[in-house]
Amino acid sequence: MVKPSIFSKEYDKKMRRRKRNLIILVIVCIFVIALAVIYIRGAFKDVLKETNKIKSNISAENKPVKDSSKGAKAPVENKSKSTEKAGSYKIELSDGKSANLTYEGKDSEKKFKSVSPGDGSIVYDISPSAKNIVLFDGKSQSILLVDINGSKQDLTNPKYVSTTGNVIEKNTQISNNPSYMWCSSPKFLDDNNIAYTSQLPWLGKTQKYVWIENIQNKSHVMVQGIQGENVKLQGLTEKGLTVVEDGTTVYVNASGSITQ
Repeated sequence: MVKPSIFSKEYDKKMRRRKRNLIILVIVCIFVIALAVIYIRGAFKDVLKETNKIKSNISAENKPVKDSSKGAKAPVENKSKSTEKAGSYKIELSDGKSANLTYEGKDSEKKFKSVSPGDGSIVYDISPSAKNIVLFDGKSQSILLVDINGSKQDLTNPKYVSTTGNVIEKNTQISNNPSYMWCSSPKFLDDNNIAYTSQLPWLGKTQKYVWIENIQNKSHVMVQGIQGENVKLQGLTEKGLTVVEDGTTVYVNASGSITQ
């Protein structure tokens, strides 16, 4: 701002104007400086706030994750299988041996699993439903049925009545001829019928035959069409029970029908 000459006629007026303008300029500068300070302080706060936010995020990311497995309760296991009941029944045989019939499950879910010893010294078969087992007591030639509750009954035919009415008692026949095969090798045909081999109905022949017994009514019926010196009952298949008759394989069902 140019200072007016003292020799000017309007010197006083110009000086007053000059002073006023100077005051205004100072006020404007102060106002601008104040605005600048306010703006800088606000921006600084924003920067500081953002910086603190970033630090907070970094701190959260670097914070060790707490192992939720520690102190947490272990998941409750499904105990339906672990608490499943298992046990066995001990069956005494006439030769002094015993058979252990193992089952699993409880109440109506119980099922037979195996028979021990499993070395072949005990002849047995488990029904298709696994609710029954047949054991063969070789010394007494008896067929024993054991149900899933451990109840035992003798299924052996105690006597044979011929078509002419002659009666052959089991105990008498075996006593007179210990090598005679009254019954042997019982196998399930289904849950209600078993098959077994026997020399009945003949006494003076060595050929064997297949008989079927109904568990419910204890009826014994000979299968027509099977006879041989060596008759073996094997596994149950879709065709029926496998029977090997002197090297020839056939299949028998519960009704006594034979198929190749």
